[in-house]
Amino acid sequence: MCGPKQSSIHCFLPLLQLLLHVSDLSSSSFDRNTPSIMGDRDHSFDSFQDDVDDDSHSLLEKFQPLRNRKQFGFLHGRCGHFLFIQSTLIILYTAMFFLLVDLFIDRQSVKKNLVYSPAEDVVNYECVRFNATLVIDSPYNGEPSPEVDEAWTELLQYMNIEVSKSDLDRIHADSIGVPGTDMYVGGLGVYHELHCLKRIRQYTWQDYYHANATDEDKRLNRLHTDHCIDVLRQAILCHTDVSLFTLEWSQDMPMPRADFSHEHTCKDWRRIFEWAGQRSIPEEQMKSLQHPIYGSAFPDGKGSVLGASEDHSAKIHE
Repeated sequence: MCGPKQSSIHCFLPLLQLLLHVSDLSSSSFDRNTPSIMGDRDHSFDSFQDDVDDDSHSLLEKFQPLRNRKQFGFLHGRCGHFLFIQSTLIILYTAMFFLLVDLFIDRQSVKKNLVYSPAEDVVNYECVRFNATLVIDSPYNGEPSPEVDEAWTELLQYMNIEVSKSDLDRIHADSIGVPGTDMYVGGLGVYHELHCLKRIRQYTWQDYYHANATDEDKRLNRLHTDHCIDVLRQAILCHTDVSLFTLEWSQDMPMPRADFSHEHTCKDWRRIFEWAGQRSIPEEQMKSLQHPIYGSAFPDGKGSVLGASEDHSAKIHE
């Protein structure tokens, strides 16, 4: 069951309750066994009246134990309350310390980005139960159709976003400028990974998506697909989902059946999607990119269907 991790402060609550219980017992015991100051005063007065004819030495001997007992009761009460207050404060301060340590560790484990991202402030975590049955009713799978293609287009619509010069400086990189602005073209890694997943899916339906491909197109498409397979391998190992899956017995098969439909700790995709949407570069603006040597980057208004080339030439620094 998804939920917040129990803080170590809970370990101190029973101790605090025990301390309060002991304090109550001590107070009640002290009230029963120790005479009050007023009671001592009355008793002292009666003793004094009874022994008024005794000599002063005898009077002092009778009165001194009562004085000592009054002082002891008074000091015992004050010391008891003082020690109780100090012990309580120590426990509370210790509990607060461990609570702050817990919060710090949780924050570091949840937001431990060693590499800067301008989107890190919108990252929020949630529990998501995967639908991992063999047959999944999803708008992103199934036979090729305009509806499936539209679902992928919508998912990837914010692939290109504007980033600032300071964003690039923080990752020690540069990029192509956005036409007509002082911003630069960038993108979040998740969109490249989704793009790769889309390309692999299309590769499994080559008759539909690459029906007229030449032998060279097929070779480049194979290179692109291999690239995407390994990118996803690296991404999966990078994020390393450590949630559990389980095995179960079924009535129709002798072999164990895996159950992958469990809860996972996930970044809130909707928040990241909305963040990217606020910084997305319109398609028409991307089509207006100008190469410093060749001019228009997309003279026909669209890119390569294959999306891959064996370009090993040197980078141009603008």
